[in-house]
Amino acid sequence: MSKADSPMEGYMGAFGKTDVPELFVSYLTGDFAFSQELQAFWMALQGAVAVRSTYNKDRSMNWFHAFLMSVVAGYGGACFTPWWMGMPTSMLFNDLNLAACIVAYVIVNHTPFDIGYKLGKSIPIVIITTSFAQLFRSVGVVKYTSICFNETKGSPSAYYPTPIFGPIAYGTLLGNMSGFFMKGFNGYLASGMPWAFQNGLFCCTLYHFFVHDIDGPIGAFLRQIVPEWCMGGLDDATFGCVCVGAFMQICGFLQMPFLLGPSFSPFHALMELFGKLLQQLPKAEVNLVPEEGAPVAVDSNGAVLVKDGPSAPPQAKRKRRSRNKKKQQ
Repeated sequence: MSKADSPMEGYMGAFGKTDVPELFVSYLTGDFAFSQELQAFWMALQGAVAVRSTYNKDRSMNWFHAFLMSVVAGYGGACFTPWWMGMPTSMLFNDLNLAACIVAYVIVNHTPFDIGYKLGKSIPIVIITTSFAQLFRSVGVVKYTSICFNETKGSPSAYYPTPIFGPIAYGTLLGNMSGFFMKGFNGYLASGMPWAFQNGLFCCTLYHFFVHDIDGPIGAFLRQIVPEWCMGGLDDATFGCVCVGAFMQICGFLQMPFLLGPSFSPFHALMELFGKLLQQLPKAEVNLVPEEGAPVAVDSNGAVLVKDGPSAPPQAKRKRRSRNKKKQQ
């Protein structure tokens, strides 16, 4: 999307004005002077501090290892998400992102008296870092959801006039690539749905239907229930971007360590309720005790590997032995 076509065009340069709502809109849509530079640096700094505070806490990690981990921690989404659409990553054709990663890594790991890392962990810097990093993420959610919609809008399903799952999934994946690559697929999802998935699904779904679902009933309903005064004269795309940005800014601040902590989620109660409902569903009974004479596991040649069954309870094994003794008698 060119700058001239941007829905936020009317708010460029608003930091030179005194109208507070315009300042608010300009910040949450990323339309202000040096926006890209500030987002790139603070996102890279957050990634570098995160790696230094966890994986490289004892500073035993090789510098190249630590640097690339910092890049993936901060820019995992930008590095790997475009591959899903067959597009080049911005890390290859935008020098700004990688340059920011280099500068942030040096500040956090190689400044005298470790002053860079100590400042990066201080409350004022954490607040600034959180705000710009969340701005980077919210603008990315809007951008990637729109990219996928523009690629798929010509081929919706026969059941709904707007493509649904593709744009939502693509925007959601953006915030989860770092977790997948740093913790592994199983490790990242082992404790349930990560916050980045919850946030992405919520924000991408609302933005996609509100802005892109022109002909469908869901989009029409969402636009109808928003009062005109609440829109503040903004078009749908700008209003959607502002709402996504505001939500992610609020959640980012609440999840800071000295407030509610990183485990906070506004969807916690909903996720617990959903989990309990799933537990109430009937489950298929699994017979852990194999029938008499039936092999439990065989190799590729048909040979029995485990005769009694690895998961059979001890009581079942004792019963089997008792039956075998009676037969022998």
